[in-house]
Amino acid sequence: MDVSIIIVNYNTREVTQNCIESIFQHTKGIDFEVILVDNASTDGSIELFEKDTRLKFIESGKNLGFGKANNLGYTYSKGKYIFLLNSDTILLNNAVKEFFEIHEKMPMNVACLGCVLKAADGMTENNSYGTFPSISQTLRSVLSLYFRHAPHEKTAVSDADNFKVDYVIGADLFIRRNVIDHMHLFDPDFFMYFEESEMQYRYSRAGYESRIIHTPSIIHLECVSINGSRKMPSLKQRLMYFESMFLYMRKRYNMLQYLFFRVVVLLYIPTFLKIKKDGWNKILKLFICKK
Repeated sequence: MDVSIIIVNYNTREVTQNCIESIFQHTKGIDFEVILVDNASTDGSIELFEKDTRLKFIESGKNLGFGKANNLGYTYSKGKYIFLLNSDTILLNNAVKEFFEIHEKMPMNVACLGCVLKAADGMTENNSYGTFPSISQTLRSVLSLYFRHAPHEKTAVSDADNFKVDYVIGADLFIRRNVIDHMHLFDPDFFMYFEESEMQYRYSRAGYESRIIHTPSIIHLECVSINGSRKMPSLKQRLMYFESMFLYMRKRYNMLQYLFFRVVVLLYIPTFLKIKKDGWNKILKLFICKK
C-alpha cells in the first residue's frame, strides 16, 4: 500500500462527502486507502459513511478531537505514507500521487510534506504552514497590538520546487510512516489546535524537516469543520485555542519561561477574544486552574 489517507469527521457530512468524492475522482496510478474516523457525529454521517464500501469506516464512540482521532485512524492504516487530510478540503488534481512521487525523491530526513492550499475560490492562497509558536513571537504580537506596529510577517511563498518550513498545517499533512513509527503521531494531550505544531517541533528536534511543494492542488475551506458556514470561531473555541497554546508552551519551555509566557498572553487575550460578560472569569480559570 502506497498511501493511507486519514480523514476525521465530526458533524460535517456534506463537506466530508465532497472531500471523499474528490479523492476518488482525481487519485489515479497509485495504491491507496481512505480511512474515515467519525467522532460520534449526530448529523447522519454514520448512517451514510458506514455503507460506503470504498472506505475503512471507524466509529470512535465519542468526540476524541483531531489528534487522537487521527492516531486511532493510524492504527488501521497500511500505507508507506500517511496522508492526514481535513474533511473540509477538496482535491483539484492527482494530489496524492504528486505527494507520493515527490516524497519518494526527498532525503530521508524530510518527514512531512504539505502544499500551498487554496481558498474556496480555487485561486487565492490559503494558510498552509507556519513558524513554531514561541514566546518571542507572542510578545511581538502583543507589542504590535499596543503600539500599532505591523506584526512579523510570514516568509513569502518561494518559487523553488519545494521549500523548508517549521510546520505544515494539519489540513494536508503527508508523513513518512517510518518516522511516525519512530517518533509517534500526535500527542494525545491535545484535543484540538497546536497538535501539528507540537508534533513537527518534536520531529525537528530529532533532525527531521517539513517542506512545502507546489504541484498538489487542494482547496481548504477552513473553519467549516469547526462551525459550519461561520468564519469567526465562538468564545468556547477561542478559549480552547488558548488552552492548547498553553499546553504547547508548557511542553516546550521550562516553568519560569512558561510563567512569563502566561503573563504575556494575559495582555493579549482581551483584544483577541473581545471579551464580554463572563469572559474574564473563563480566562482566569485558564490561568489559575490549569497546571
